[in-house]
Amino acid sequence: MTSGTRHERTTDARRCVFRWCVTEHGSTVHHDDEDHRSAGIGLLARVRDAADHGRGISTDVEIGLLRRISDLETWVVVETGIGASVSLPIHAARALVAGIQNDAEVIALLAPELEID
Repeated sequence: MTSGTRHERTTDARRCVFRWCVTEHGSTVHHDDEDHRSAGIGLLARVRDAADHGRGISTDVEIGLLRRISDLETWVVVETGIGASVSLPIHAARALVAGIQNDAEVIALLAPELEID
């Protein structure tokens, strides 16, 4: 999922059953590298651990899909440069998005033209 290292699928890699997977199955060195991963997106954001106080730090954040070989479901993974991460199964990520979309106060605060900091 690392934004700088994930690329489009090459023509010699085996096709994957998941449309979103960019893993070059059969071209990897280690068994764990065969996990299904999306290209993901990367962005610079100010983050902090939930136990921390203060303004946090500016770091790279990566968001993508992951389905390990041993998993029975796909996960949405949010990883930060501070070692904190969260993984939500797809149904929980959908519920999170729906909850945000149904909360008028949260939607108002997320409006791009509104500066709240």
